[in-house]
Amino acid sequence: MAGPDNSSESPGHGTDTGDNRLKSWFRSLSPTKVDIVGDFTGKERFAIHGEALLAHCLHAMKVDFDYGFQILHAVHSVETLLQRLHDRGCNFHVLWFNREYQLSIPTETPAETTYRYQLARRILIEHFAHAQNDKQTVFSHVFTSLDSNTFAQYLQEHHPHFFLGSNGTTPWWTDGPQLLMPLHMLYRINSAGLHIACVENLEFKSSRAFLQVASPRGAQRPLNGDTLSPIPDTSLMEDNIKYRLEGLIKTHSLTAREIISLYSLAHVLANHALDASEGNEIEQHVKALLLQLVFMRHCNVSGRSFESRGSGLELGSAANSFICSLSEPAQRVLGSWSSGPFANSAWDAFDLFDGRLYLALLHSSHNIHLPCALHKEFIQLGGLLEHLCGYDATARWPGDLTTTDGEEARWKNIDPQPDQLVRSLSILPFSHPILDKYLTSVHLRTEAVISSPVDHKVHKELTHWHNKRPIDPKQPTKAPDFWARRRNQRFMADIIAYSASLTGASGKIIEPEIVVVRSSIKQSKPASGHALNKGRKQVNSNKPLKKSRKQEALDEAERHSVAKFQDKSLAIINFWKNRCLEFSKEASPVKRYLLVEKYLLGLSSDHLSVIGAEVSLYLCHVLRQIQGRYNPGTITHYHVLAMLWSQIQETAKLTMTEEVHTLVARVLQSFKLPIHKIPAPHPTRKLPFEFLDIASGGLLPPGKSSLDFQLEFCGPFLERSFDSAPDPRVPFEPDAWQRKVLDAIDENKSLLVIAPTSAGKTFISFYAMRKVLEANNDDVLVYIAPTKALVNQIAAEIQARFSKRYDQEARSVWAIHTRDYRINNVKGCQILVTVPDILQILLMAPSNAAAPTSFSRRIKRIIFDEVHCIGQSDDGIIWEQLLLLAPCPIIALSATVGNPLEFRDWLFNAQKAKGFDMEMVVHSSRYSDLRKFIHDPSPGTYEFEGLKPVERLPFPGLDSDCENPLPFSFIHPIASIMDRSRDTLNDASLEPRDCIELWKHMTKHQNGQYQVPHSLDPENMLPSLVKKSDVTKWESALKDVLADWMLDPNSPFDELRNDLRGKRFARLSSTYNQPESIESPPSQSEPMVSRHSIFSLVTDLRSHGALPAIIFNYDRVGCETVLRELYDTLESAEAAYKQRDSKWLKKLADFEQWKRRRGSAKMKDAKMKATKKTGSRNDDDDGGMSKGDRARDAANRELSVWDSFDPEAPLQQYSFADNSKLTQEELNARLKSLKADAVRPWIRYALFRGIGVHHAGMNRQYRQIVEMLFRKGYLTVVVATGTLAMGLNMPCKTVVFTGESVFLTALNYRQASGRAGRRGFDLLGNVVFHGLHPHRVFEIMSAKLPDLRGQFPMSVTLILRLFILLHGTQNSEFAANAVKGLLTQSRLCLGGPDAKMSIAHHLRFSIDYLRRQHLLSENGAPLNFSGLVGHLYYTENAVFAFHALLKDGYFHDLSNSNRSREDVILEIMLVLSHLFCRHACPQHKDKQFLERVHRSPCVGILPDLPQKASEVLERHNQQTLSIFQNYVSSYASQHLTGMPDNRLPFTKYKVDSVYAQPTPDLSTVLPSSDSPRPPTVVRSPFSALSGFTDEFHTIHELCETVRAGVFLEESAVPYIPIAPKETNGVPWNAYLYDFFKHGDMEALKHVNMIRGSDIWYHLKDFSLILSTIVTSLANFLELPNAGGDFEFEEEDDELEMADDDGPLFSGDDGNGIRNDVCGAPAPPQKEQKKNKAKKKVVAESWDDEESSDEDTEDDAKTANHGGNSWSGPASGYPQAPRWAEDGGQSLMEIFRNFSVLRQEFEEKFRKTFA
Repeated sequence: MAGPDNSSESPGHGTDTGDNRLKSWFRSLSPTKVDIVGDFTGKERFAIHGEALLAHCLHAMKVDFDYGFQILHAVHSVETLLQRLHDRGCNFHVLWFNREYQLSIPTETPAETTYRYQLARRILIEHFAHAQNDKQTVFSHVFTSLDSNTFAQYLQEHHPHFFLGSNGTTPWWTDGPQLLMPLHMLYRINSAGLHIACVENLEFKSSRAFLQVASPRGAQRPLNGDTLSPIPDTSLMEDNIKYRLEGLIKTHSLTAREIISLYSLAHVLANHALDASEGNEIEQHVKALLLQLVFMRHCNVSGRSFESRGSGLELGSAANSFICSLSEPAQRVLGSWSSGPFANSAWDAFDLFDGRLYLALLHSSHNIHLPCALHKEFIQLGGLLEHLCGYDATARWPGDLTTTDGEEARWKNIDPQPDQLVRSLSILPFSHPILDKYLTSVHLRTEAVISSPVDHKVHKELTHWHNKRPIDPKQPTKAPDFWARRRNQRFMADIIAYSASLTGASGKIIEPEIVVVRSSIKQSKPASGHALNKGRKQVNSNKPLKKSRKQEALDEAERHSVAKFQDKSLAIINFWKNRCLEFSKEASPVKRYLLVEKYLLGLSSDHLSVIGAEVSLYLCHVLRQIQGRYNPGTITHYHVLAMLWSQIQETAKLTMTEEVHTLVARVLQSFKLPIHKIPAPHPTRKLPFEFLDIASGGLLPPGKSSLDFQLEFCGPFLERSFDSAPDPRVPFEPDAWQRKVLDAIDENKSLLVIAPTSAGKTFISFYAMRKVLEANNDDVLVYIAPTKALVNQIAAEIQARFSKRYDQEARSVWAIHTRDYRINNVKGCQILVTVPDILQILLMAPSNAAAPTSFSRRIKRIIFDEVHCIGQSDDGIIWEQLLLLAPCPIIALSATVGNPLEFRDWLFNAQKAKGFDMEMVVHSSRYSDLRKFIHDPSPGTYEFEGLKPVERLPFPGLDSDCENPLPFSFIHPIASIMDRSRDTLNDASLEPRDCIELWKHMTKHQNGQYQVPHSLDPENMLPSLVKKSDVTKWESALKDVLADWMLDPNSPFDELRNDLRGKRFARLSSTYNQPESIESPPSQSEPMVSRHSIFSLVTDLRSHGALPAIIFNYDRVGCETVLRELYDTLESAEAAYKQRDSKWLKKLADFEQWKRRRGSAKMKDAKMKATKKTGSRNDDDDGGMSKGDRARDAANRELSVWDSFDPEAPLQQYSFADNSKLTQEELNARLKSLKADAVRPWIRYALFRGIGVHHAGMNRQYRQIVEMLFRKGYLTVVVATGTLAMGLNMPCKTVVFTGESVFLTALNYRQASGRAGRRGFDLLGNVVFHGLHPHRVFEIMSAKLPDLRGQFPMSVTLILRLFILLHGTQNSEFAANAVKGLLTQSRLCLGGPDAKMSIAHHLRFSIDYLRRQHLLSENGAPLNFSGLVGHLYYTENAVFAFHALLKDGYFHDLSNSNRSREDVILEIMLVLSHLFCRHACPQHKDKQFLERVHRSPCVGILPDLPQKASEVLERHNQQTLSIFQNYVSSYASQHLTGMPDNRLPFTKYKVDSVYAQPTPDLSTVLPSSDSPRPPTVVRSPFSALSGFTDEFHTIHELCETVRAGVFLEESAVPYIPIAPKETNGVPWNAYLYDFFKHGDMEALKHVNMIRGSDIWYHLKDFSLILSTIVTSLANFLELPNAGGDFEFEEEDDELEMADDDGPLFSGDDGNGIRNDVCGAPAPPQKEQKKNKAKKKVVAESWDDEESSDEDTEDDAKTANHGGNSWSGPASGYPQAPRWAEDGGQSLMEIFRNFSVLRQEFEEKFRKTFA
């Protein structure tokens, strides 16, 4: 739905029309869920709306603002949320708007109680102001309104990344005008160009924070107008009470709380005349408030938890009226606190009022036993109050209620012990030889042990986890059948073709290096020269040695070779002379240059040594000719000179004749370049051309020094090495940092390499691979790639690089293993290329580590490419776990790590724990610089009449032409800086011309305080011949000076930055989004194209020689929309041309005539053949032609030009394809493998016009074809999401970013822009922004990379899988090291806090949970369905809920009920839909959604869980709650004794007694009826202020309110929330349930509103889950693998041929990036043939096609485990699983039901791609 219009009137809340427009706008936003920590915001600052924050926290944390008025709890709840953001590395500001203060007040709140929210808001504002003064960090800002100039200035200065507001869905906001206030604010912020999100959607998971973020919509217009009422005036009035109070604080040490309370009391008492009855009531309130001040001086926060008794601060109560009257003066004094006389007082106003304490004191005012010391303080405060207003509050204090000094000991509070406060539940006993040492710090009470009431099956890995095929290595191996061989051949053919495109080989001919094992050579190498000569007779070294016959033969062969080369040289020289004559005949100097350049690049080494220097000099000669065509002083003239400057230096490196040497020296001198490095010349030889003479003034432009010329124009051509030197280990001269990498690999160290794209990281992986291949035939290297596309590319590169001979069959250099397919034998390869989750499965499989020669134990090196993926929200935890589990040295590669030092330290500790050394190598310079532009063409439209030929020198950069105005606006990197921090400046990469420009502007704007040192003058800083390394040092020095400017707002930095931006930027910003008419006049037949369109951009790139280009749009539909625009424009223009062009029409008529003649000839030939067969003859038929004449006629027909003419083929002027790179036949051969229905027809046809699309929703084969055609150079434009940004070898000249998206982040920008200017292809890369606001462009360019942050890796499923590994390998050293790698970490996760004790406690209670679920025995043996739980690890925590239903008998009762099979299956499907692949249905109240559901076959909203299932899950959740509540209690008692939870989490203010004297126990002061509760141990005492105890209803509540100091991550607790009870009333989407009922995928998209591009993946995931469940049940029941209904074969060939990425659906509207988790499982077959072809999918162990001799254990036995023990009485140990009651008979019926469910689901699922 379209956004709001651009009229000045914005949707407001004054009319129904405005209300509807506002709601429609909000529904049209289509926000995207992102991780703001790692994916979207990173280190960038965002803004939080303070009023929305307060409202959300008060509701979410259930702060008591009804019975009591708990200000401290309110402040704590807000600070808790801010601290959780801060812990995750978020950078934010809290913004308050005085006119929008009502947004913090619930609707329909009576006027008499709104004071609570207003006062809490004011306290928070002043509290943050006070805190930021202490922290010296400003994080809270207050503005009058959205319209204020200060807020506009704030936006200009800070540029928040997004705005976190409210959507008004907090339940206390009922329907009404005020409900639209939050939306109205979001609308105006969004219209101002900011991303927006809603705090109600904020979700924390481990170290991540997720939000639904919406991109800016509508025009970027100023904020204006709203109808909110102003906040009441809270300025401090001039009064006598204030003056008196100022005098008192000079003599009395009063805190902020006491000052505000006394001031407010004095104002109320002084301004109200009280009668006798009213005065008596007021007296009680005043006394209670003064007593509260006294007790809050001394009481700990843990001792102030009161339950609700009697009347509270309800509406109409006297207490509420009294506190309400105090609120206004309190807000008044707070409003001017920072600038008033009380600013230096001790700050504790965050604890201004405790409503529950106040009410307890009020109720007990006549029965309080006040100690003497406290009585004195009460009298003192009463005296101060009397001094302020004349009211005596202590006159009637009953004397008998005061205790004596000797009774002080009665109220001394003793810190309660946890055992006294919370019943500590015992745990089940456990002991394990490997784990025990990690649990020594955990001291827990275990219950008495009795015999187990039931025997349990010990789990063993006997079959694959998704079918019944055994993994027993003794099983005979079946030879692959015809279909399997055909699939393998097809895969290998694709890989070979793919590798050819990577290496540039012609056709599919590749020549890989043959690797030979080097171990024998190393062993035979002598240790020293002494050992070599030992025992030999010494030979006189002065006597000449006689040459052997072999040496003489070699010398003779060498002489013959030299003579032969001399003869060949003459032929080479003569051929060059002829070619030179041919070149000179080309009239166009530009074409001549391109021809000569191509000839030079194609010379062989022999040719290069003979004529290379002459050909290169001829290029210089052509450049001199071109130079003369341009006026001196023009940009193009300078760039031609720069090319000449570069080419002459390249010539000087070659073997030269004396003539060439003389001319080269002359040209070098004309550029004022040194000539002493030129090698000595060879004998003379006349040149075949005459070099243009050089004027006496030289070649340098007038007025420019050699240094200026080099920096301004020669930057892309500078020498780029960094201390390079020859090294025999690699075929190039590596830089110093590259040699350091080689040394580390040779020393078998682990490596972390951080270097930008194009810096030269590629060789690292292949050098490590060669080392492994040369070592022996058994070692394995694993290469981890984040995407399947990168997996395929790496495998293809290995295929192209390495070849090796093996003695055994089924051995190979490499193999691929992903969720969807495998190529080659995993067990038999030496280099495995895979994705992270597959390697984890392999490492955790016991069969892969059982013997010393098993797969996992042969891994010698693991390479983690794009290791920054550890920061991803979805798969990051797998990367983190793998880095901890790695059994060998690793190599971690990345170009984008925001916190390299922290990541290095974490990785170093992980490697050190396993005995491996690690080094970090950082290189910050790209090989080829990037130049950034904004597409800024002249306005208007034009008529597209086809593409014109482009004749242009290959200038680097888009701004090297004379065109004026240039349609691209250059962006200086310093001009893009938004955040004035050193990190931002360091991230800005400058090329040489940027440095000289920066230096000139710095010297221009320097002043007396901010000077530019003379040492930074390039004449003083740089040598005469500049290298890239010299510029890098100069750049660093310039940044050092500029950094000081940036820190001072009064420095000239702003002027310098604005000067660098220029006037063009100001115009772009002001005119952005102005409407432009693109309607074409009726008389025009060709399409009218807007000059601002994407098509115009591509044509501009083409005319500037900047193709090939990749256009990045992070929305899948956006990608296809861009492609469609390009395709339609070309096609429609071509159609118009073909309709009116006379030449084309004549050509078409000639073609039709030829076809008719050809048809007649074919008919005649056919008739002649028929006549010949019948023996008759008609002389008229052949015209009397002889046999030879007829043959010549046939030959002429075959050679006709019309044979190759295709009238439907795109014309060259209407195609971006480069036909010179690929013939039509080669293209057709590529596309032949692509099935007709794989992609939509127009997408296929677009390839013929040189344009393609690439995103995760496209067919895999199509994507590979796009990659190959782009690498070949045939495709020149590819539109892509992030699929091409992650390491793929897709070199291009230009990268374009178009379309706003939340995924266009700092990380994705750097990944994607790195595709431009790849090493070896381009000297310079171009980055162009299209359709983005200039401020947004600067935000993207200058944004800092996010810090890499991990997630808590010790999930419960991982713990269970570790026990399976330990048990299956008999506690092998490999398994023990895996445990060690995970448990020796001192941090919870990468970037997390030190919490080693928390890890141990969490592990122990996770074990207790597994024991109580019958998944683990007392000695750590995996039991029962532990395999099922372990295999479904990626569904955690849903798999635990499913196991609970299975264990507690829900499925047993359902399967054994009298209901029909159909009803049973449908209910099972309903339950599974509540557990797996769940999606929330937030639109469940939307009328339009409900109407669509009503008209469709869908139910839309998933029905509630069946009651019995809900009861089982609630019981499971309560049991889990008890376990982890016990965990918190035990941890607190062991490690937090003497460490009270009494600090505010964000500001760190301490809430404690301010006096050293004993703390009063209020239970000894107040009567028992009003005494406080015992302190909480598990729950935070701040939450206890609102009446909460250590009783919890849900795990979410426990995790949200747990006391400080305890690690408790909700996502690591094995439970799932039950909808709608535990999901805030939001039900689940019924898409799975609906699909099972009707099988209509289109309905899922249009009714259930699931993104079309994601539907297939969700169904695919669920399909695999069903397969795993059914297989686990079959394994548990020990069903024979004998065919029939119980045999689960894998997919047949037809299903295998289906693409792994699934089909495309029309109207796909997805914009996410999918994360594949699993492959498509096999549908059950009712009748299976024995020879049925089987597809290889995924195995958790070795490849099942290979047998192994190392596995000697007989794992085929499944034994009952009778040694299990359980604890205590019947209520103490877990109830026996239901399957034990009938010996497992009921499981058979469950198995049948799930088998039927799987079969029915698969039948519907198969139809979607049948």
